[in-house]
Amino acid sequence: MAPPPRLLSYQVANLQGIGTRPRQEDSFAFVNAMDVTAIRQKGLLAVVADGMGGMEDGKHVSQTAVTLLTEAFWRMDRSAPLGPQLKESVLFAGEELFRQFLGSGGTTIVACLLFEERLYWASVGDSYLYLQRGEGLYRLNRDQNYRAELYLQAVREGALSAAEADADPDGHRLSEFLGKNEVDSVDCSLRPLALQDGDKLLLCSDGVGGVLTEEELLACLKGDPRSACAGMEAGIRAAGRIHQDNYTALALACGY
Repeated sequence: MAPPPRLLSYQVANLQGIGTRPRQEDSFAFVNAMDVTAIRQKGLLAVVADGMGGMEDGKHVSQTAVTLLTEAFWRMDRSAPLGPQLKESVLFAGEELFRQFLGSGGTTIVACLLFEERLYWASVGDSYLYLQRGEGLYRLNRDQNYRAELYLQAVREGALSAAEADADPDGHRLSEFLGKNEVDSVDCSLRPLALQDGDKLLLCSDGVGGVLTEEELLACLKGDPRSACAGMEAGIRAAGRIHQDNYTALALACGY
């Protein structure tokens, strides 16, 4: 009789800081991170939401988004495709946030669901999702801001140059976020990604991903999740930005 297949286990850690802002408006959650049996039955969920400081009560909005995603996670049908369910859960969260806050509050979201050694993900806004595999670091999602849209326009239509897109003063503004009247696009995995022994995942707000370079993030992720978070904390402090945003990072390591 063949031996049973080896199943991946997961180590997790988190980092959060207020930066130079007056209050913390990021929220995050791990679900089932410490329960091996629950991971086998339902999977592991990781979520980061970055509340928008220019709108009302970013912390309340981001925490509500995390709560809605967590509740949706428990309702998912594990016998049906999980990718579409995660996407629909994000869209539902957007609708519910608009219903509750009437467009006065907004948040980004990046969510990962790990189930049966596979990764499903979805994001809205400009938070980051990275996969570290081997010697490489790979951005799995893309920014949803006007600069990214301008880059697409430059490539597709030749209407402007990359330099012009970079120089646009509104480039940093989000083109998509949860809490607006209607979310037009969720960036998500079209099919699950098979996870491997040694893979690392990083979910973070732009207070991390917009401050540390990919080379710095890769160096941090070479260690275990706890040391990765300590390295990112040290890097952010060393950068010493006068206007350092709130920062949140979730690190996950896959291994036998």
